[in-house]
Amino acid sequence: MPMGLNTTAFNSDELITSYIDNQISDPDLIKQVEDMIKNDVRFYNKYHAELLTKKLFNSRIKEAELPRETYLKVTNSINFLAEKHRENYALKPGYSAQEYRKNFWESLIYSISAPVRFGRVPVPRYAFSVFVLLMAASAFYFYNSKESRIKNPYVLAGTEKSIMVLALNSFHKIISGDVKLDYNSSNGAEIERYVKEKADFQAYVPCIKDYNLQGCMLNDYNGRKLAHIVYVSGDDYIYIFQTRMDAITRHELDLPDPVQNEIIKTKYYMCDEVDDNNCTMTLWFKDNVVCASMTTMPKQKMVNTFNTCIK
Repeated sequence: MPMGLNTTAFNSDELITSYIDNQISDPDLIKQVEDMIKNDVRFYNKYHAELLTKKLFNSRIKEAELPRETYLKVTNSINFLAEKHRENYALKPGYSAQEYRKNFWESLIYSISAPVRFGRVPVPRYAFSVFVLLMAASAFYFYNSKESRIKNPYVLAGTEKSIMVLALNSFHKIISGDVKLDYNSSNGAEIERYVKEKADFQAYVPCIKDYNLQGCMLNDYNGRKLAHIVYVSGDDYIYIFQTRMDAITRHELDLPDPVQNEIIKTKYYMCDEVDDNNCTMTLWFKDNVVCASMTTMPKQKMVNTFNTCIK
């Protein structure tokens, strides 16, 4: 479409779209469009209706891959609503430009709330608006989930029965204060005795240099007893999830085969990038107990700590 022609020679909607998308290079035509927005109420309403639609997608919603068919249906429906709004509130004799500008948002709200027919079925336009907002929220979630710092494949693919997932979730609940320790003690022997009495297995409570033992918490998962032991050093935590090994052999809890093989081969499995804070996870076997540690310290520091204090 030639952009140097008089605006009456082509569709005003195309002109508005080109102006909003900065696709007009002719400065005289740009000024002409701006004058029309300022002085022509119908043009003013068309401009702001399209600008509102574009802001919905460009300013409020981050990009996400959607099926083209779905995208076209949504955008066509939004264009339909905007067009009906323009038709219902076109310029009428006796109304000033100031009155139209004042009532622009009120008329738009009315246009959204009025019913519209899809085939033979009348659907409130606000119901469609809710659909659009839900789609926007889904797109936002999809985008941000892709930006997550979780990279470990076993955590990403883990089910609710995964020892790695259970340890990660429990760790965050404890350090956030959502879950409280049910036995507070700095004495390792006392905690071992408490776990033995309540959970019927021999807990592993190492002495970790520069970290103070805080206590433990016990809970059940599908009838399986779990122990959660916590150490603190300033703002740093070391948390150890523990349960009996037969939870794995009986398939009550899951631990990926590659992780088990790594533990058998090198005595432990260690990884970072298991959550958005890049915490470090370590798993190992101690007698008949499987242990999964979570810590806020970097992986290399945890390697040194594990080799000298925990294993």
